[in-house]
Amino acid sequence: MRYFGWAELLTALLAVIGAVACWNAGVRTTDFPAVPDVSPAYSGTFYSGSWIALAALAVSVAGLLTVDGVRRLRTR
Repeated sequence: MRYFGWAELLTALLAVIGAVACWNAGVRTTDFPAVPDVSPAYSGTFYSGSWIALAALAVSVAGLLTVDGVRRLRTR
């Protein structure tokens, strides 16, 4: 059954990589140029809630898989 422990740890690693990808897909930054005599240059950030939520779910699943994978490796 140690095989399942290693498989869970590998799956957890893939879930963390997927969470980073989802987070990066959910954050968009836009730079706005200065308008003379009206406003200075600034940048705005848009956060997509669905991508951020998917990243949080992936991290939660990775945490559970890590805990269970370590348990399987430490017990017989």
